[in-house]
Amino acid sequence: MRGQRKTAKNMGWALCLLLAVTVIYSSSLAYAGVNLTELERMPAAVPGLRAETALYGPAELPPQDVIVEEVRHLETKLPFLAAQEIPVYLVRERCFLPGVGWLAGCTFPGEKAVYLFASPQYRSYTYRVKNGVARLKRYAPYLAAYTVAHEFGHILRYQLVSEEELNQYLTLRGTNQTREDEWASNAEEIFAEDFRWLFGSEKARQVPYLSSVKPPGEKERELLLKLLREEDSPGKK
Repeated sequence: MRGQRKTAKNMGWALCLLLAVTVIYSSSLAYAGVNLTELERMPAAVPGLRAETALYGPAELPPQDVIVEEVRHLETKLPFLAAQEIPVYLVRERCFLPGVGWLAGCTFPGEKAVYLFASPQYRSYTYRVKNGVARLKRYAPYLAAYTVAHEFGHILRYQLVSEEELNQYLTLRGTNQTREDEWASNAEEIFAEDFRWLFGSEKARQVPYLSSVKPPGEKERELLLKLLREEDSPGKK
């Protein structure tokens, strides 16, 4: 009887160990294929950006599962995107840009990487509901999904779309008179917002369209797909 109890106890420990290993293994598989890395701070000082401590700690960080989910959604919608191998860095500091405010994320021309920052916005953020009314939502995952899709739009613009092609796209949008000093009217931001609106997930689209022009439609989708899919053509290499 004692031997049976000992055997049962050993089997119980073995089962617990197996479950623990399974959980750890499953956690690593959950992010497989998505290059997501945490950073304590920005890797280098960036002119104009001010880093500050996240006062509310982890509550200010974008949910990692939402980040991964959005990257995978974009790669499903645009299969060529996986070949771009775009890393996502989750920075555990706030980032403030004078004249703009707290940044949820950013990219830099010439660098193929997305940076997501801790932000007090993750403690409360507005999101779009079916009747078009924006309401307050605490710890909403929509900001993370929005930021990933928007910043991926920037990366693809820098990597795959020339200045001439960008102007071609803006002509279709009927907005050649862009303003670099205003976020909502900035040519690069219009492109990134359009990408987010056209190819982002439902979560990413819960944040209202934020550019100064009307939201893009099917014509814009067709041209964007044409520009982005030409990366394999001789002229794009």
